[in-house]
Amino acid sequence: MRAELFTPGGGGPVPDGWDAFVRDRRACVLWEAGLLEAAAWGSPRPVFAGLVREAGEPVAAFCGRLGVRPLALRFRPSGRAAVPGWFQVHVPNSFSPGRLYAPGLDTAGRRAATRAFEREVRRRLGPRCLGILHLDADTSELAHLGGPLRWRRATAPNAVLHNRWESMDAYFADLPRGRRRRLSALHGRVGADPELVVESAVPVIDPVHASRLDQLTRMKHTDRPSRVVPLLPAYFDRLNRSPGASYFAHRDKSSGRPVSFDLVLDAPGGWLTTVTGSDGGRDLYLDLYLREIDRLIATGVPAVELGPGMQQLKESFGATAVPRHAVAVPF
Repeated sequence: MRAELFTPGGGGPVPDGWDAFVRDRRACVLWEAGLLEAAAWGSPRPVFAGLVREAGEPVAAFCGRLGVRPLALRFRPSGRAAVPGWFQVHVPNSFSPGRLYAPGLDTAGRRAATRAFEREVRRRLGPRCLGILHLDADTSELAHLGGPLRWRRATAPNAVLHNRWESMDAYFADLPRGRRRRLSALHGRVGADPELVVESAVPVIDPVHASRLDQLTRMKHTDRPSRVVPLLPAYFDRLNRSPGASYFAHRDKSSGRPVSFDLVLDAPGGWLTTVTGSDGGRDLYLDLYLREIDRLIATGVPAVELGPGMQQLKESFGATAVPRHAVAVPF
C-alpha cells in the first residue's frame, strides 16, 4: 500500500479520487477537500490529509493536524510547524475520528493502510513530528491501531443519544420527574418567547455572527481565551453551501442575528454535533438539545452523537457514554 500526503489549502493538488472516496463512505461533509481547505485557512496548526491506495485504488483516508506550541504561528510558512509536535489524527473542528477505510478491508488490511499512512507522515514531516496520536478511537479500532511500542489510553467517552421515542411527549415522559418538569418547561418557554425565532435543521447561518458566537463560546471554556482563534466566516460560508450540514439556532427577532447555534452533520449512523456557539445564556444552549431531539424523533434519525465532555449533563438528556481511546505512536 502507498500513501499520498497533502496539505489542504497549501497550494498542492488534492489526490485524485479523494472526494469520491469520502462520499462513498458517507463520511460527514467536513471530510471533503473544500471544507478541509477552509478549516486549514483559520487553523493555528498545520492541517494534513492522506489517501492510501492499493493497486492504484483508494482504500483508506486520514486527516488531522500537527499539534504545535503557539509560538510565532503568525509568521510560519504555510503548512510548516513553528516547533515540533505530535500529529493528531482527527477531523478538524469536530469530535470525529480522522480515519476512513474501504468496507472490504479486514483488520489486517486496515492495519496495513494505517501503517502506510504513518510511514508517509514520518517521511514527509521528518523531525518536526514527534509521533502520531490516533484520537477518538472506539474499541473496535484498537485491533488495527494498537501494537508493540504503541501506548493506549482511555479518553473522555462520546455521548450518544439513540432515538427510541415516538414523540416529544414520550421523550419527556421517559425522563425522571424533576428533569421532565424542568426541560418541558424550558422547551415551552423558549418556543413561546416573542423575542426569539427558533430554527431547526436550517441549511444556512450568518457566517460572521456564527464565527463570533463560536469564538465567544470557546473562550468561556479555556484558561487562555486570548489564544482562541476564531473559525473564519469563510468556513461557515462553505458549510452553508454544503449538503449534509445544517444548523439548530435561535435568532433575535428584531435584528435577525443568531444568538445561539449548533452545527449538525449527517453521518452513516445518524447525526454528529460539533461546532456550537451562544451568547444568550445557558437556557438557550440546553434548548438546542431539545430542538435536536424533537427533529430526531420527527424524522426518524437513529441517533445523534453529542461528543465528549459534560457527560453528566448529556446523560440527563438521555445520552449514553461510549468509550473512546487515544493510541500514541512515537517516532
